[in-house]
Amino acid sequence: MAYFTNKEIADLLREVATAYTLKKANIFQIRAYETAADAVEHLDQDIATIREQGQLEGVPGIGESIASHLDELFKTGNVKHWTEIKAGLPQQVFAFINIPGVGPKTALELANLGAESLEDLKKKLTDRELVNKGFSEKIAEKVLLGIQELANLQTERMLLPYAYNQAELFIEYMKQFPEVLKIDVLGSLRRMVSTVGDLDFSIATNKPEKVVKHISESPQVFQVINEGKFKVTVIFKSGIHADFLLVEPIAYGSLLQHFTGSKLHNIHLRSIAEEKGFSLSEYGVKNKKTGKIVPTKTENDFYKILGMDTPPPEIREDTGEIEASLAHKLPRLIEYNSIKGDLHLHSNFSLEPSHGPGENSIEEIIKNANLLEYEYIGIADHPPGFTTHTKDQIKKLIRNRTKYIEQLNNSSEAKRIRVLNLLEVDILPDGSLSVDDEILKTLDFAIAGVHSLLRMNKSEMTKRILKALENQYVKVLAHPTGRILNQREGYEVEWEKIFNYAEKNQKAMEINAYPDRLDLSDYLIRKAKEKNVKLVIDTDSHSVSQMTNIKFGIATARRGWAEYEDVVNSWSWTKFSKWFKIAV
Repeated sequence: MAYFTNKEIADLLREVATAYTLKKANIFQIRAYETAADAVEHLDQDIATIREQGQLEGVPGIGESIASHLDELFKTGNVKHWTEIKAGLPQQVFAFINIPGVGPKTALELANLGAESLEDLKKKLTDRELVNKGFSEKIAEKVLLGIQELANLQTERMLLPYAYNQAELFIEYMKQFPEVLKIDVLGSLRRMVSTVGDLDFSIATNKPEKVVKHISESPQVFQVINEGKFKVTVIFKSGIHADFLLVEPIAYGSLLQHFTGSKLHNIHLRSIAEEKGFSLSEYGVKNKKTGKIVPTKTENDFYKILGMDTPPPEIREDTGEIEASLAHKLPRLIEYNSIKGDLHLHSNFSLEPSHGPGENSIEEIIKNANLLEYEYIGIADHPPGFTTHTKDQIKKLIRNRTKYIEQLNNSSEAKRIRVLNLLEVDILPDGSLSVDDEILKTLDFAIAGVHSLLRMNKSEMTKRILKALENQYVKVLAHPTGRILNQREGYEVEWEKIFNYAEKNQKAMEINAYPDRLDLSDYLIRKAKEKNVKLVIDTDSHSVSQMTNIKFGIATARRGWAEYEDVVNSWSWTKFSKWFKIAV
């Protein structure tokens, strides 16, 4: 059995699309592979896991034929049909198509002129060798810029919180310029995808030349790559590549909608528009009978013309949101200000924990929670290491913290906030817990997570987690897949079994908002919701400064279509404590 990452599969699908293009295949075949490549690349779940669950055809953009080929790829490491399609084409073509602005025909021309690799191509363009052989000088300049851009893009995708914070800094800078009437992020960042490739911004202005000049002269800009009347492309000093698209206010809604995407959402939307006699673009909605374009100031104006409600950006992935919008049955997604308490916070209490302690005292955490207007918080430190402490030592340390939390709850320190006495305990390889029941019963409840031996086979990992959830004191499964974005995939689990057990036995799945986790993924959140499994959005903070990361957990929940009733820590203390069976 072979393994491929989402990016590797997306690249393979684009190679097939390129081969079809060069061999003048049916346009629908070409588009099918291009669409599938985009769908796989932007999945927030490992496609190998989706395949093992038998749900490849449930991924928007992947039809029966491509799903069959992907199954062959995972089984054998190769697809016979794809090999046949690419036969006879120079291999370097499939490297050249990754250069921004280079299409299949140009890639083939470059290969036929003797360029053997990206480095060789760069050298031969710089030395004018290819131009002397008849290659267009103007296109050669663009290809060289594309090679430079590719080098910038081939770094790791940014984590959502980093991209968000970098974008916010520039937005604040731009808002101070009076000619900027509106500014928003676009693309995967606006849809709050867990990782982001680069930054894109839309700007409404009546004086685009002045705004372009203001962007280019920004102290945050390292290099201006391209500058036009309505678009400027730059590289920030942080190394981030950014595009700015400018438009008059009257057409801002169209631009914002078009470049928010996703590509699959827009493709489906165009078919809806065609049925209604319209065509769509970033300039507005065109009435095909009159030939007139109706500019749209807002996205609501845009969708209203099509008889639709406006789907939130987070769910524009062509996974049912268009049908729900047409039927006026969009989900009422959990709001960004709806969380009543964070249950996964690490303090610096002297507990001699098995993993890293927090930086702040419980009192400092309470103070920050007050600023966030929480009703309750959970201090979920790691317990003392079970391999470095005796049972009696562990019991004493935890009891000391329990007494301390009880005193806080009975004092004025906590003010209106209820402080929950929790632990984040380890699920050991055999499914037992790193803390025994005699200690766990003294807590309000326990959060349990896998922290070691992550590469167990699917069946054994499923048994391991189920056994841990069988413990009456465990109420939440922490960072359920164990993934670390840009570092490791999550472990394999039979999620249907986990979700079925959780629903029947009142166990919640955590959406961990820590920047490199965002775990559960939006895909699994949707599956959990379908099973009526309750969710908890936590930050796993080890510093009070990290508590604001809650918004990224909420964004991930929204991408999974989660609503108020799905997220237990969006509930009031009365409702929350009843579900968790906590004595008031």
